[in-house]
Amino acid sequence: MAKTYNRQVALDTETTGMEIEAGNRLISIGCVEIVGRSITKRTFYKLINPEREVEEGAAKVHGYTWDKLKGKPLFVDIVDDFLAFIKGSQLIIHNAAFDVAYLNMELERLGKGRVTDYCESVLDTLPLAKSLRPGQRVSLDALCSAYGINNTDRTLHGALIDAKLLAQVYLAMTRGQESLDITSVDMKSLPPMPDVTKLRVVKASAEEEALHAETLKAIEKESKGNLVWKTEETPVA
Repeated sequence: MAKTYNRQVALDTETTGMEIEAGNRLISIGCVEIVGRSITKRTFYKLINPEREVEEGAAKVHGYTWDKLKGKPLFVDIVDDFLAFIKGSQLIIHNAAFDVAYLNMELERLGKGRVTDYCESVLDTLPLAKSLRPGQRVSLDALCSAYGINNTDRTLHGALIDAKLLAQVYLAMTRGQESLDITSVDMKSLPPMPDVTKLRVVKASAEEEALHAETLKAIEKESKGNLVWKTEETPVA
């Protein structure tokens, strides 16, 4: 049986570029706390000085250049607060391999091990979404649309806003019907059944029945007899 976690943290990062092998670095971390499947008001968000230029393509995605980040703290300055926030939680990340790789790189630069040394586990919502929506788009924006989550404030990618949206998407994807047991329902709280004995019954006229029969014949002809609702007991007229 899969382990359940009372405390989870939806997490997202932004970076100077896609390729970690090219020396790219983190520029922001956003975290949103989930306790008992409820999103709390506790968040963690930091912009980080990456100590290098931001690739043009990445800057177009999140809107940050190195000039905007030079006055921000270094990763070493925020790492302890970040680790304290995620300690003992399950991390919820969309396309976790990307974010975890950057977090591990930054931690290892400081000799602080790996992110899984501090959290209980990491849940990747990307394969989860693919299993729930096979053949469909599973980007964060697509999932927000599918589950009716308002993402109109997301004009650019941002670690905190994406973490907030991810928390909602995760809860929506994993929300199941709690119980099919109706014995605990308070029947007295339900509205009274209507009196159906006084309902007016209007029967089809002979002309309407004839028209219906002609329609059924046309459907049978079009389907070449492949009618899932036709049986020997209810032949088409």
